[in-house]
Amino acid sequence: MAVLSAELKKLLVRTRLSVLPEDYLVIRLPLNSKPIPGEWYRPATTRFAVFIKENQETSLIVSRRKWLRMQSIFDRSIVSEPMKVIAFDYKLSMVVPGYMSAIGGVLADAKINALPVSTLSSDHILVKKADLPRAVRLLRQLIQRCKS
Repeated sequence: MAVLSAELKKLLVRTRLSVLPEDYLVIRLPLNSKPIPGEWYRPATTRFAVFIKENQETSLIVSRRKWLRMQSIFDRSIVSEPMKVIAFDYKLSMVVPGYMSAIGGVLADAKINALPVSTLSSDHILVKKADLPRAVRLLRQLIQRCKS
């Protein structure tokens, strides 16, 4: 593990992990897909979702339940295996350099793939459902090490 600054350690110590209860999927849709239904944007039905439009495709991260209910409206999608979202309750994005790097480094050292998703005010990572217990344990150990 890389040496962490004192400021970064302080922030990691205050970090609380939470795991969203739903399973999530990462979905790749071709460029000519139908528009994404408005339901996927409603706070009452969507706890967490990510929509990324690029030149050749649209990528979605949505709950497995939502995808299964609405997948038939999309052709030729590519869907990941079930993922879990780990949320960091301390609002840190863009505050201190190295926060997500420290988290990603711990997981990478353990050969756990993680997909980071950040906004200006919050950070999340997606890990394969099978890797969740180990990922949470390693992240909690990181936080504990920062306390010493």
